[in-house]
Amino acid sequence: MAPRNAIGLDIGTSAVKIAQIKQTSKGPQLLAFDTISLPPDTIRDGVILHAPHLSNRIQEIFALNKIRQKQVAVSLSGHSVIIKKISLPEMTVAELEDSIQWEAEQYIPFDIKDVNVDFQIVNPHAGQGQMDVLLVAAKKAVIEELTDVVRSARLEPVIVDVDAFAIYNAFEANFAVPQGETIALVNVGASTININVIAGGVSAFTRDITVGGNLLTEEISKQFAVPWEEAEHMKTTSETTLSMSGVLREVQRIATRVSEGLISEIQRSLDFFAATAMNADISAIYLSGGAALQTGLIEGIERRLGTQVRALNPFNKCIIDPKKFDTALLQRMAPIASVSMGLALRHPGDR
Repeated sequence: MAPRNAIGLDIGTSAVKIAQIKQTSKGPQLLAFDTISLPPDTIRDGVILHAPHLSNRIQEIFALNKIRQKQVAVSLSGHSVIIKKISLPEMTVAELEDSIQWEAEQYIPFDIKDVNVDFQIVNPHAGQGQMDVLLVAAKKAVIEELTDVVRSARLEPVIVDVDAFAIYNAFEANFAVPQGETIALVNVGASTININVIAGGVSAFTRDITVGGNLLTEEISKQFAVPWEEAEHMKTTSETTLSMSGVLREVQRIATRVSEGLISEIQRSLDFFAATAMNADISAIYLSGGAALQTGLIEGIERRLGTQVRALNPFNKCIIDPKKFDTALLQRMAPIASVSMGLALRHPGDR
């Protein structure tokens, strides 16, 4: 019998998302997906400021969805995570496990004693006796902070992943990975943009940029002198319900300006990749994250980068029971589900 999938638990700056799937002979079946907002300043700049609030919210979303399973997969991003593709002499996995700490020390700007290191061999025969290895290092203190919150919610963290890889899992499960092309997966969250460029089916470049959709909320809050919650509501309210068209026009003007700033950050990272890579011609960008719900972001990226942009729908190949889920709502929520769905594909004990 196949092992049960972990629950995907995506702890973001503005919300917690959970996803639960079951592997069936016909493909993955969605058992649960939900999101619950966090009070402002629960997490700021990747630092958990109010751990009890966060644990309570996690318990609440599990209770609301009647999920009894305790094993969860969580993920990290931002400054505390380093991802590098390195070339090493060809060796076995066992040999690499023995030497990875020493090899990693040369590439990581933190004290090696302060980080957990993992790796994946992405090309065992890269030529001239070398192999390509994806090296991942995360600060132990940040991992402990995250897993402590999860344990306080009476759950068992069995996997700590990285946002950029969770998004790739979600993409790979739902779309054909083009072997001869280069694509970019861009996740625009509340406070971080994750970029993962896939070339030849493997990760060729990753970057986390510490800006995101919260910039828009901050700007609206400042311009209209309203509390955070009201600004967040104004950001996502449709034209018909904003009574004063002048307010709507101003919100749209601010949204356009903030979106242009986010697009510039994405463009800078992709330009950097293009300057350092052989197969740099990106054929498509797949966009996910809460900010992807903002009108105009997809069109803005297409206009500026001249590359086709598609929404990454992590429910694309999922079996969904229409009696259990509001399918129209689920499709609208799809952009924010990528990390949690990618995590929900993981099994306890896998690499």
